[in-house]
Amino acid sequence: MTEQPDAPHPAQRTPLLTTKLQIPLPRPNLVPRPRLIQRLDDGLRLGRKLTVVSAPAGYGKTTLLSEWACGSAAGGRSLQTAWLSLDKADNNPGRFFAYLVGALQTADERIGHSLASLLATPQMPPPEVLVAELINDMAALSTEEPDLCLLLVLDDYHTITELAVHEAVGFLLEHQPAYLHLAIITRHDPPLPLARLRGRGQVTEIREQDLCFTSDEAAAFLNQTMGLDLTAGNIATLEARTEGWIAGLQMAAISMANRDPESAARFVAGFTGRHQFILDYLTDEVLAGQPEPIQDFLLRTSILDRLTAPLCDALLCDLQPPIPSTQPLLEHVDAANLFILPLDDERRWYRYHRLFADLLQARLQATQPALLPELHRRAAVWYEQHGLGADAVGHALATGDYAYAAGVVERAIRQLETWSRIDSATYLDWYRALPQDVAQARPRLRLFAGRALYATGQTEDGEQVLYELEQELERGTSAPEPARLETQNLLDQMLSDRASFAAVRGDLQQAVEYAQRALNRLPKEDALARARPTSVLGLAHLRAGDLGQAGHAFAQAIAALSAAASTGVADLQFAAVPFVCNLAEVQFLQGKLRQAFQSLERAMDMGTFDGRRTPVTGFADLGMGKILYQWNELQAAERHILEGLEQLKKGHIPASFGAGYTLLAHIRQALGQPEAARDAMRQAVQSAAASSLPRLSIQASAHQARLWLAQGQIDRAAGWARDYQQLGPAEYLREFEDLTLVRVLMAGDDVPGALALLDRLLPPARDAGRMAAVLEVHTLRALALGATGDLDAALDALALALQLAASGGYVRLFLDEGEPMARLLYQAARRGIEPTYARTLLAAFEGVRDERPIIGPDDGLSVLRPVSLIEPLTPRELDVLRLLAKGLTNPEIADRLFISLPTVKSHTRNLYGKLAVHSRREAVTAAQQLGLL
Repeated sequence: MTEQPDAPHPAQRTPLLTTKLQIPLPRPNLVPRPRLIQRLDDGLRLGRKLTVVSAPAGYGKTTLLSEWACGSAAGGRSLQTAWLSLDKADNNPGRFFAYLVGALQTADERIGHSLASLLATPQMPPPEVLVAELINDMAALSTEEPDLCLLLVLDDYHTITELAVHEAVGFLLEHQPAYLHLAIITRHDPPLPLARLRGRGQVTEIREQDLCFTSDEAAAFLNQTMGLDLTAGNIATLEARTEGWIAGLQMAAISMANRDPESAARFVAGFTGRHQFILDYLTDEVLAGQPEPIQDFLLRTSILDRLTAPLCDALLCDLQPPIPSTQPLLEHVDAANLFILPLDDERRWYRYHRLFADLLQARLQATQPALLPELHRRAAVWYEQHGLGADAVGHALATGDYAYAAGVVERAIRQLETWSRIDSATYLDWYRALPQDVAQARPRLRLFAGRALYATGQTEDGEQVLYELEQELERGTSAPEPARLETQNLLDQMLSDRASFAAVRGDLQQAVEYAQRALNRLPKEDALARARPTSVLGLAHLRAGDLGQAGHAFAQAIAALSAAASTGVADLQFAAVPFVCNLAEVQFLQGKLRQAFQSLERAMDMGTFDGRRTPVTGFADLGMGKILYQWNELQAAERHILEGLEQLKKGHIPASFGAGYTLLAHIRQALGQPEAARDAMRQAVQSAAASSLPRLSIQASAHQARLWLAQGQIDRAAGWARDYQQLGPAEYLREFEDLTLVRVLMAGDDVPGALALLDRLLPPARDAGRMAAVLEVHTLRALALGATGDLDAALDALALALQLAASGGYVRLFLDEGEPMARLLYQAARRGIEPTYARTLLAAFEGVRDERPIIGPDDGLSVLRPVSLIEPLTPRELDVLRLLAKGLTNPEIADRLFISLPTVKSHTRNLYGKLAVHSRREAVTAAQQLGLL
């Protein structure tokens, strides 16, 4: 049963600023640095993993790497470059990975599509899962194109302080494919395993002393690039006093622009001090030497991370005389080398050198502090007007007007909500930046906070926020219009939230109450809004064991989303995947295994886009694995479970990990891997305990008891039974646990107690249509009655079980009961009780045993031992075999069984191999001789 709240469509995500992903353009008259370029090229040629360019601000790190990225030959290989300029906002792991994928896709658009879909889920998966997905993509490309070399440059890496991002980059370094080369530009060494890489000879390092200009480079820079006419002595003095620091030389050169030789010489003579003093001095010199309009422009626009003329216009709108456009000012600042970098080929977007921006902001704060809030407000307004609400939030918060900022946050989150994507971690950062009294006064912000807390695993805090908000809103329903309507609208929205949270928690009565209240309030024509509470009702009915009501509710929810999608409201088939998986669970419990499998195939299709699966399809994998296990297709079942767990981990959907690992444990036990089964069961129990949901722990412990029985640990299973029998009543159905208790009682020779419990379990299961449970009850009754020596009664019970199981193709239900069941099946076949099905099951018993067969040839019944059958046929292969015998073509078989043509061909090949034949005719003949038809 799936419990994940509706996930957003993976294609709907926040747009990226492409200027962060562009290689900075090399400037004209760039001072060439062949000695450093050669060292960088050598790192590529020698196959090193990493290049680190580490030095304080102003040493030309970015300039060097952009020159290299634009001109390197990669040792004769085809070089593709991905560039990402980082900033403080990228400490949010979701934002970091979104931009990382965007950068890599500028180099090769095939990288990271599945990762982009993971980032569109409400709760981001662990960073190592995201990096592993990227590594797999790149490894596949390196296999296809062995001569490819991909250079990934992370600029301004020192702005990253988030440990999760550092760990992700470290994981990438540890496991990156050989064709990838990572280059990091930073002001200080990052917390990465540099020492280990250095010891292995896998890192190229360019540091402060390497980046310092030599005398020749300083001369070329000052006299050629900056257009000065300094003497060799003046150049040597500047080089010595700046120690080759490029930014210091640049600011000195700007200060000397338009000076006569005598004034320039005096400037050089008085130029002294360490870096900080130089910065302070040259800031004064640079600004003082600029016209007033340029000074105003530099100071006011320094608050921006990125500059474009229309945005700058908004910040300078009050200047007198008015400036028609700041585009000429931008171009002048660019041409004057005033620490501004173009970010695109059209020179429409720029950014300041970060150190220069810091200095300008400090000067603005010192000289015009009252202007700062107004500048930030203008920037926020501009961003909002251009549909960039998320970018407006930082400026709105910087105004200090938190009432205004709260409104910007609310509008931004509503905008994100219309894309069906809310970055919960980012929203919580915004929310917590607001003073508590301001946030408390905004009910909608608190509603978003409750959802975000729940989505990030802070369930108790999330529920508390919603509870308190609900109490306050209820007191305000008598307010005048329009406040009353807004309050009622929020309360209606909260009902669905409360219903979902209660269902996840296992409080079925409260879930039904909230869901029904939501449906009573929502307009009947609003099918989309009603889908969520309807699905919650389905989940509650399912947990209570009312399959009819549950199936009806899930079908209604699926239909509602389909109807909304058909009208163009949104592409909502992705959101319906959990509902379809829940419907398949209903069908499974009704004993309709084939119908359930078809539903899960539909869910898989609905959750797959452009060949890329989304994490929510992991639910479908788990369901398929459960059915394939019953069909005794163990390898296929294991593959689906492992893939399902991987997908769910990507989506950070932990509530279903326990179910996946319990299935994996039973599969590996059936495969003869007891230690692997125990390991999987330990993970199941741990996952259930971590969920803080008692019902999941109860279910996991029952699965543990079944594994103990299968491995002969009767005493441990009996201990579980004693603990289980002490539990009080629960709202949700405990049929699985009760049937586990039956097995423990039988293993402890308490057959009367087992039969009595079976007699109590049968009527409610039969009346509610839970035929899977009815089937299991009859199977266990057959074994229990057989243990008493009443063979006729045992075979009567087995006959009922076989009749119910045949249509679904159950196999493992019988195989897992071992030798006692095999002997009963042998007797059933002798007496003509479902003889074909009994023979199929006996063939499966033979296929899983290496020792002397349980059933020996006697009384002419050696036909029950299909000695020429290499491996038992699966139920699906038997389906194909029967249709082959009827003369159907492969396409006709595909249509009849609702499977693809390649799947039919695969089953046919398996049939030929197991029957040791080479044609349809031979297959049918062999199957008839073996009694399979």
